Amino acid sequence: MAERSKTDKAQANDQDAHVGPASQLGRTPDSIRDFMTDGTLLALCEEFSRLTGAPVWLRDRTGEAIVLGNAERAWGVVPPAEGAARAARAAGAPEHDPGTPAHTAPIRVGGITIGELVMLEPGGDAPADPDALARALELLAAHVTEACEARASLQLRVRDLKAMLSLSASLARARDDDASMGAALELAITTLGADAGSVALVDEGAETLTLRTWRGLSEEWLAERDRERVTGELSKRAMEGEVVCVEDLTRDEPSPIKEQAAREGLHGFACAGLNDHGRPVGLIRLYTKRPRLFTPTEGELLRSMAQQLAAALANTRLLRLREEDERMQRQIRIAGAVQRRMLPVRMPMSSKFDLAARYVPSFELGGDFYDFIDLGGHLGIAVGDVVGKGVPAALLMSAVRASLRAHAQDVYDIGEVLRRVNVALTDDTLDNEFTTLWYAVADPFTLGLTHCSAGHEWPVVIRAEEGVTPTEEHVQRLTTDGMVLGIDRDQRYAAGRFQMRPGDIILAYTDGLPDATNFEGKRYGGKRVRGSVLELLANEPEATSAEIVEHVFWALRQFHGLNQRLDDMTLTVMRVRRERD
Repeated sequence: MAERSKTDKAQANDQDAHVGPASQLGRTPDSIRDFMTDGTLLALCEEFSRLTGAPVWLRDRTGEAIVLGNAERAWGVVPPAEGAARAARAAGAPEHDPGTPAHTAPIRVGGITIGELVMLEPGGDAPADPDALARALELLAAHVTEACEARASLQLRVRDLKAMLSLSASLARARDDDASMGAALELAITTLGADAGSVALVDEGAETLTLRTWRGLSEEWLAERDRERVTGELSKRAMEGEVVCVEDLTRDEPSPIKEQAAREGLHGFACAGLNDHGRPVGLIRLYTKRPRLFTPTEGELLRSMAQQLAAALANTRLLRLREEDERMQRQIRIAGAVQRRMLPVRMPMSSKFDLAARYVPSFELGGDFYDFIDLGGHLGIAVGDVVGKGVPAALLMSAVRASLRAHAQDVYDIGEVLRRVNVALTDDTLDNEFTTLWYAVADPFTLGLTHCSAGHEWPVVIRAEEGVTPTEEHVQRLTTDGMVLGIDRDQRYAAGRFQMRPGDIILAYTDGLPDATNFEGKRYGGKRVRGSVLELLANEPEATSAEIVEHVFWALRQFHGLNQRLDDMTLTVMRVRRERD
C-alpha cells in the first residue's frame, strides 16, 4: 500500500492499536485484521468517505466494524467496535445501527473472505450516482484485495522458506534415519497446522509400509495401519508423485479407512510420497481433527518437505554404504598384503639357476600365483591362474597353493602331485571354479626338467647358445596337456621331460600377459612376449632373469599404455647359468 506521512501514520497507529499485531509468519492470514499494520487501509477508507460523501466502513471476517478515529466528528455516526458489540450482545442490549448499507464489496485472499468494505447512503449534497459509488467501492476493494494477496503470498513464501531452512538444519543435526524422520514430521505438523502425522517406509523387497515415526496417533490406529500394503488407492497415488488431500476421511467415499478415521477422530488428510530418484521409499502423512482441505500451496510445501526428507534418507544410506565400502576396502587391502606375502619374498639361491618373477594383479586381490619350492636339492616351479578375479579367486588361489605345497613335499611323481591337487579342488569347489597350473621340477645336477600342465599356457624355452644371437628358430614350447584342475576328479596328468643347456631361458606366464590389449583392442600376444626377450638378448646376450622380466614388462607398457588391465599378469623366468672358469 502507498506510503503515508508520519502524522497520518501516528494517527492511524492510534486507531489500529486495539486490533492487535499483524499475522505471525507461518500462519495463513484469514482476517483483514492480519493486514492492518500501519493504519493505511483505515485512512484510505476515511479519504474515500470524505471525497464521495458516502461513509465507508471496514468490517472484519465476522462482520464487526473496525472503528475509524474521526468518524463521529465527520459523519455523526459510530459503528459498533468489536468489544462494544460483544458486550452489547452479552447484555441483551440492542446494537447501535450506523445506517443502512448501500453497497458492500468483499475482500478475499486465497478464495477466503477476510473482510468487506461497507458503504452507507451518502448524505447532504453528495452526488447521487449510486452505481458510480458502487463501482468505486468495488475498485477500492479490488485494490485492497490485490495488496492483501501480495502480502499473503509473500508471507506464505517466507513461511515456506523458513520451514525448509529449519528442516535442512534439523536434518543436518539428525544422528540417524529415525531422528531425520521425526524432525521432518514435527516441522510439517507445526508449519501446516496439522494435529497428527506419521512417516512410513517401504520394506525392502516387499509391498508393505512400516511406520517409523508418528505424532498424535493412538496405539489402536498404529496397530491397524502398520505393515499396510502400498497398493491402497491413496498410498499408490502418493507413491506415484501426487500430493493426496482429503477434506474428510470419515465422509470421503474412496477412502478405505473411514471407520478407523471416525474412531480416531481424524478428518482432514494430506499425504506425499518419499522418492529417491524415482524409486518410492515411503510416505509422510498429516491429519487434522476437523474437516480441512489442504490448499495447493500447502500441498507443495508438504511435497518439498517429503523430497528433502527422502534426500536426507538417501544420503544417510549412501554414507552407510560408503562406510561399509571403506571397511571392506581396508579388509581387502589387508587380504591383498597377506596374499602377496604368500608369494616368494626372495628368489631361491642356486648355483645352477638364475630366477626372477613378477606378479601384477588387476585388483587388490587376484587369482594368479607363482611359487618356487625347495625339494631337497631339486627346485619346484609353479605358475597358476584361478578363474575369475577379486576375493573369490584369491581364496581359491590360496587353497591351490597350499594343496600343491603339501603334496609336492611328499610325492615324487609330479603327475601324481597334480592329480591329488585336482581331487582336493574338485571336492571343495563348484563346477564353475577351476584353475590352470603349470608345475615343473628342475634337477640342478643333470639339468633335466620334468614338467606337467593342467590346461595352462605353454611355457617357452629360448636356446641362447654362447656366441649365437637367438631368433624365433631357437624357441621351443613345453607342450604337455591336461585338463584344468577342479573339473574332473578322475583326471590323470602326464609328465614331459626336457633337457636344459647352459644359457637356456624358460618363460612361464599366465594368459593375462599375452591377452593384454592396447587402445585399439589388439592383443599383445605370445609372439610379442617372445620378441621382447629376443630383442633384449640381441643387445645383451647375458641378460639376467631379472633384466628379462623388467624388459618384458617395459615392452608391454609401450604397447599397452594406460589402457585398463583386464586380467592378472604373472611371469617367471629361469635361466640356466653358464659355467665360468
